[in-house]
Amino acid sequence: MCSMSDRGHSAVRDVMERCPQVFVVDNQAQGPHTPCRVPVKLDTKRLSLIYLLLAVALLSIFIEAGFIYHLYNRPAVSTDIQKLEYSKGEKNSYPSSSHDLNGKTPKDEKPAAFLQGSSPPSGANGVLHWRSDSFPGFFRGLDFKNNSLYFQQEGYYYIFSKIFHLQKCNFFKHQIMLCSERYNYLPIELIQNSRYVCISEKTQLKENSYLGGIFHLNKGDSVFVQVNNRSQVPTSNNYFGAFII
Repeated sequence: MCSMSDRGHSAVRDVMERCPQVFVVDNQAQGPHTPCRVPVKLDTKRLSLIYLLLAVALLSIFIEAGFIYHLYNRPAVSTDIQKLEYSKGEKNSYPSSSHDLNGKTPKDEKPAAFLQGSSPPSGANGVLHWRSDSFPGFFRGLDFKNNSLYFQQEGYYYIFSKIFHLQKCNFFKHQIMLCSERYNYLPIELIQNSRYVCISEKTQLKENSYLGGIFHLNKGDSVFVQVNNRSQVPTSNNYFGAFII
């Protein structure tokens, strides 16, 4: 006698023999993909352009360095004409003072002068006296005569004067004067400093008066320094000068 389980197993076996199992492979199933390798293509045209620009930049740096080197190592050249003028001692090429740059001022130096006080310090008319033959006095490109500076070149000049004076109980005036053909060579005042200080007779106050300014001067103009009271001006610590700007 067969049990129920035996019957069930035989029924399943009969079904499987009559209906064999079929396995289907799904080709559309999604699975992990293997990454693809993309070939790297070099842009040769772009690389060539970059290399060319770098080469041009390096060449420019080398050329600029060469120019700078030659600029700072260029020797000073003294022309034969300047040597000939110096040997002849031409007045307009080199200064009269032996203390002006060791007597070797080039011809194209700008006009300038620096004069020191002389003894006596002034004349009866109050015009101060000057000298250029003592260090550091000099003048070049200008004429100096009758205690005046004469300008040989038109331009803008800075003119200055400093005097050391005694301050007494009276009025004191320090002036730079101009003589020009434009004013029929009559002296006119360019700039002045004046003061009045009254102190006791036992005390003498020593002061400095400084004048300086820029003026347009023509060829043939001259300037000089004048004070209204020469007794207040000692011989030392006074100077007068000008230079073109």
